[in-house]
Amino acid sequence: MNLHFDLAAMIWLADHRMSWLTSLLAVVARLGDVEGYIVVSTFIYVAYDKTLGVRLTLIASLTMCLNHALKLVIANPRPFILEGTHLWRWAVSPEQVHALAAEFSTPSGNAMTAAAFYTYLYAVVRVGWVRATAIVSILGIGMARPYLGVHYIEDILIGWSLGILCGLIAISQENNIAELWRVISIKWRTATAIAAGPLVVLAFAIVRWQIDLQPRLLLGYVGAATGVLIGRHLELRLVSFDPQSGTWASKLVRFVLTIAIALGVLSGLGRVCATVA
Repeated sequence: MNLHFDLAAMIWLADHRMSWLTSLLAVVARLGDVEGYIVVSTFIYVAYDKTLGVRLTLIASLTMCLNHALKLVIANPRPFILEGTHLWRWAVSPEQVHALAAEFSTPSGNAMTAAAFYTYLYAVVRVGWVRATAIVSILGIGMARPYLGVHYIEDILIGWSLGILCGLIAISQENNIAELWRVISIKWRTATAIAAGPLVVLAFAIVRWQIDLQPRLLLGYVGAATGVLIGRHLELRLVSFDPQSGTWASKLVRFVLTIAIALGVLSGLGRVCATVA
């Protein structure tokens, strides 16, 4: 489906880029990738509030799942794909070009996830600098994408709208969801989390979607949510530290070790999946 969004605006942005701003927004855009949310939510988990860290991670994962499902349904190509000029119109690395070219455009996953993640953070942490950072992150991550040429401006507006809606739903329903989750036994929680991936694969089979890059990304985010739910249980059972305890130096050590473990697991799973594929 080609939604005929404003390509003229994209061409104007591509023709008026400034090298310093391109470099800056490339870094900002990376904050909207999976790694950016892992860093932020992990730091919150190990140094501030475990429940908030888990909820933020789940919000990001589930919003990404919804985003990729919508992309599969809408199936709108990214800017410059149809005219074949994306290789030189996009201000991203060659590796990103090949990955992005295989994905659809609408709505923007970076804008949608940032809006959901930081809307929730803004509502929960009532600290001035945190709220200011949340607003800047939503705007910066979203605006970076059209500037770099990989999303239409309309993709960002749709992504922001849906992401804020997801964040508001999480805020209004968090107590109900938490209570419902608490009454489920650990055994059934684990079974539910593990069953999520196969159920998504079954849904793909029913609608006859080919398991190429876009569906694999959706499956990856389902798997991330599963890992968080199971990992949360294991951490509480085997480690169960107090995130408020210790000096900032000890919190930093916890953060670095946790990030190293998380990235190690993700790297290992990525190699396994690449081998299987």
